[in-house]
Amino acid sequence: MDDPAVVRRRRVVTTVRRLGRRGSDDHLSDYDRHRLLNRRLEFTSRVLPWAFLIAAIALSTIVVLLPADTGMFRWVWPSVVAVSSIAFSLYWLGRSRLGVSESQTTELVVLTTQVVVWGVLLACLALVLFPILDPGNELVLTSTLMGGIAVGVFPTLMFRGFTLIWIGLVGLGLAGGFWTEPEPSRYVLIGVLVIFVGSLYSGTLLLANLFERRLRAELVAEDERDLVELLLNDLEDGAQDWLWETDSRGIASTVSYRFAEQVGLPAAQIRGRTMHEILIGIGASRTDAGRKSLDLLTANFQAGTAFRDLTMQVVVRGDTRWWSMSGHPASGDGADYGWRGVGSDITHSYHQRQNILRLAEVDSLTGLKNRYSFNSQLSSRLRDGRRVWLAILDLDNFKSINDRLGHHVGDDVLRDVASRLHSVLRSNEICGRLGGDEFAIAFDDSAFDDSAFDDSAFDDIASADEVEERFQTILDSFERPFSLVGNQIRIRASLGYGSTPDDADSLEDLVIVADLALYHAKESGRNQIRAFDATLRDRATGRARALLDLRRALIDEEFELVYQPQVSAATGVVVGFEALLRWNHPTSGLVSPGDFISVAEETGLIVPIGAGVLRAACTAATTWPEDIRVAVNVSQVQLRSSRYVESVRQTLNEVNLHPSRLEIEVTESLVIDDADRDVLVQLSALGIAIAMDDFGTGFSSVASLARLPLDRLKIDRAFVAPLDADPSNSRFAVLRAVIAIAKSLGLDTVAEGVETERQRAIVTECGCDVIQGYLEGMPIRAAEIPDYLNERPGGPSRLGVAATTE
Repeated sequence: MDDPAVVRRRRVVTTVRRLGRRGSDDHLSDYDRHRLLNRRLEFTSRVLPWAFLIAAIALSTIVVLLPADTGMFRWVWPSVVAVSSIAFSLYWLGRSRLGVSESQTTELVVLTTQVVVWGVLLACLALVLFPILDPGNELVLTSTLMGGIAVGVFPTLMFRGFTLIWIGLVGLGLAGGFWTEPEPSRYVLIGVLVIFVGSLYSGTLLLANLFERRLRAELVAEDERDLVELLLNDLEDGAQDWLWETDSRGIASTVSYRFAEQVGLPAAQIRGRTMHEILIGIGASRTDAGRKSLDLLTANFQAGTAFRDLTMQVVVRGDTRWWSMSGHPASGDGADYGWRGVGSDITHSYHQRQNILRLAEVDSLTGLKNRYSFNSQLSSRLRDGRRVWLAILDLDNFKSINDRLGHHVGDDVLRDVASRLHSVLRSNEICGRLGGDEFAIAFDDSAFDDSAFDDSAFDDIASADEVEERFQTILDSFERPFSLVGNQIRIRASLGYGSTPDDADSLEDLVIVADLALYHAKESGRNQIRAFDATLRDRATGRARALLDLRRALIDEEFELVYQPQVSAATGVVVGFEALLRWNHPTSGLVSPGDFISVAEETGLIVPIGAGVLRAACTAATTWPEDIRVAVNVSQVQLRSSRYVESVRQTLNEVNLHPSRLEIEVTESLVIDDADRDVLVQLSALGIAIAMDDFGTGFSSVASLARLPLDRLKIDRAFVAPLDADPSNSRFAVLRAVIAIAKSLGLDTVAEGVETERQRAIVTECGCDVIQGYLEGMPIRAAEIPDYLNERPGGPSRLGVAATTE
């Protein structure tokens, strides 16, 4: 347990330190608080001894000379004041000479003691003398004590606690003296005292705040001065900068160690040479830029004007470096007083800046020009009035490479494509990567003016055939397979182009027409070259209008389904319905899917449209006999949309349709990707049947059919329609072969587009299972299906079939 004396001492110290703090000190760190308190004590140590010493002499003289009979008090009080004043003054003068506080706590204790002692002495003076003085002497004493209060406030104004103690003690003494006066004079005097003390304390606070701000500003200035000194020391010890100085003739007069180190010569060999000679000696004049910088340096020296960040290339000890020079006249006119400045080695930052500039113009993956750099060069040629051809090239099915082999392989493909494009470029052609798998090639009807290209280039282009031949040569560079991840991968590309001034008169228009031509090339079957023509712009406008109409149609629910029956070839019994999507356009009337599905697929609107078709078809099927199946035809965009399988499962659950009554139809040209196959496998696992639609119009092989989880093969109408016109055995043979392939794979077959009795007889003879076409029924609305089924012989069958969005 702590000693009680120690505890009391701690309490005293804590109280005294609180008196020495201000409220604004709370947010300061301990270090800053210590420095600020030391400054306050320094101020007090300089002012307090002299203020209290002068006050002691004045008060003692007045007490001794008072005409009233004060007895021994006349001599005792001045003696006590003199002794205490001398003692305290000696302490504070000694502290002021040291300049540094040995113990802030000790100084605060001494300051507290002095304030309390002097406050008590002045209070006693009022309490003792007021009862025995006449009114005239009371006025003298009152004025003296009020002056004493003011004198004592100034040395302690940096400490609000001590100021309050001082004013409180002396004020209470004066109030006690005033209380001995008769009424009502005592109240008047005490009121005047209160006003005086309040005004004095308010003024003290204002003055203290001013002094406080000054002290803090001094501390901030000291910190900044220390920081500058630290930075200068760091500059001298380890920075890359150095100081240089010349006389009025430009001769190096002062050569610092660092300057000599940067130049790579002893200081003695540098001194006495002009700055121009020094820089030439280390190779500053070897390049055009360096000679230009030296000329600017000489011109500034002669004109006496300051310069900043003059960059030049030098060679020091065989190493190429980049310097930045800044300088100004040392004093007055530079021609008479010499020069001073700073030099910096900026080699690292220079290379970084050059690399940033290069990255701003070059595609980081392929090394070709990026979109910004390509457009900048193309704009320059257009401004020169040259005839320019621009082609945009896009890789076919590049996404499937990323999906199957990974994006790192896709990056390798892009790099190899860029390399091949660069290898076939002529000197007046530029090539850039616009983004993704899209590249641009441009050339004009003249050779480059850039001297960096020495190869000859064709100077004009005689015909459109020559242009297309040139672009075909570029595409032919992809004929050789690409060797990636141990495999030989064939890459195909589509290309569209336009020219100025034939197709466009600005860079923006030229890009648009080339892009439209590219779109046309992809529509034409890919791996194609297409030139722009005016009809493409009209088609693009039509597609844009169709897109707006499609968005509105979704909101206004303008889509509807009709259902075409499918019947058993053997019995004629209805086995299912195929749902056909129709668009009731408010102005164009009934629009077939062939006119809008491609736009919906490109824009992604096919996803919400397909979801609506699925829900409507499944809902309608719940009203049919349970052995009739319905199917939904989906596009690749739908299959690759997020959570497609989950959305199908959710729809079936919500409308309460068993998965075995739903069939998903996909077109033959769609299922070429492993990702699509995985989605179909997941759908099949749910119990949903999978059918391949329009078989025979795409590029499927028997091997690819075997890989897919198919249940049915739908034979395209292209095989059925010629059966009436050409009854030759060859037609039978083809149809029979297709049906035989399906049977060998365990698949049912559906013949589409059966419109005559002869066609039905033939496909039935060839072994086809199901017939669909106008012969068996036109597409009907869902409300008409019950009547249609009742009219059919045999009623609904137990077999099941499909519904789609064609």
